[in-house]
Amino acid sequence: MEIELWKKIPVDVFINHIMPYTYKKQDTNLLNDIRNFVFDYRMIVNYYFFDLNEYCLLVDLVTFCTNRLCNNSTINSSKMSFIFFLERNIMFRKLRLGKKFEYIKSNFYFNLHTNTQMKIKFLFSLLTPSERARFINEYIIEYYE
Repeated sequence: MEIELWKKIPVDVFINHIMPYTYKKQDTNLLNDIRNFVFDYRMIVNYYFFDLNEYCLLVDLVTFCTNRLCNNSTINSSKMSFIFFLERNIMFRKLRLGKKFEYIKSNFYFNLHTNTQMKIKFLFSLLTPSERARFINEYIIEYYE
């Protein structure tokens, strides 16, 4: 099936827009971030999915992203601080404020149990490597001490 799809791409698009990226060296910071994400994600999945469950992980991530990352005194409500965090995503940033509230309500407050792993990956991918390390330290390592 995948072979069939690439045959549908025009040759011009393939040569001028896809091939240059196959020869371009990627930034080492980006590659390190990807490696770090994969390693950290496996670690938290091993901990939460076997000792607890995926819903606990999602709730912990939302709590971490809302409370600990946005400890800015100018951000009053937890919904606004969560919006502030989610604006790291370029598509979310383009939404109007009302749509942002709707997105948060429909995905993180009312339908927490649907597409849980996708939501976990989405939130975890918005964290920087140091924030991911802080999450692991606060929610996994300090828990055992």
